[in-house]
Amino acid sequence: LKELGSTGILISEIGLGTWRYKGNAETLRAGIELGATLIDTAEGYYTEDVVGEAIRGIRDKVFIATKVSGRHLGYDDILQSAEESLYKLGTDYIDLYQIHWPNPSYPIRGTMKAMGELVDRGLARFIGVSNFDIDDLEEAQSYLHNYPIVSNQVRYNLNDRAIERNLLPYCNERDITILAYTPLDDGSLTNTGNLKNSSQM
Repeated sequence: LKELGSTGILISEIGLGTWRYKGNAETLRAGIELGATLIDTAEGYYTEDVVGEAIRGIRDKVFIATKVSGRHLGYDDILQSAEESLYKLGTDYIDLYQIHWPNPSYPIRGTMKAMGELVDRGLARFIGVSNFDIDDLEEAQSYLHNYPIVSNQVRYNLNDRAIERNLLPYCNERDITILAYTPLDDGSLTNTGNLKNSSQM
């Protein structure tokens, strides 16, 4: 288990990512029973329905992370997206609500105001981001006065260690948990001999 930011909440270090997931709820449920109680989804993955089916009856045993699309970062759009995610997931709160990617077409002030309001209303417990660099993180946090950004979900694996230069140290110093996506590099790291430049940073 690993602490999420400085929240005191412990999450499983191995989670179930549902990008490109084509399986059924029973498979996800099996993963949960084996200890992978962090489930990551997004409105853009179109897997919130199957996640909702998988967690039915065991909501208190799982930590649900989902994301609002970078195309829906207007104030009203975020509130609507969150409500739709809640409905599909079959829950009345989201543990970690994340911005899927930064989009300069939307004023970040309004985006973060909506994210904070979701926490105020009890619809989300914590606020996270995804694919944010340091500048994005600093700007977003500057408009989020009452709550910290607790996580940043980024690409990180032995074939892609770019975040170790600047972003990882920055997040570690500020108790922003890194959630790695494609940790097996789309499967290439499960095959012998496919480790590419793993020693380079």
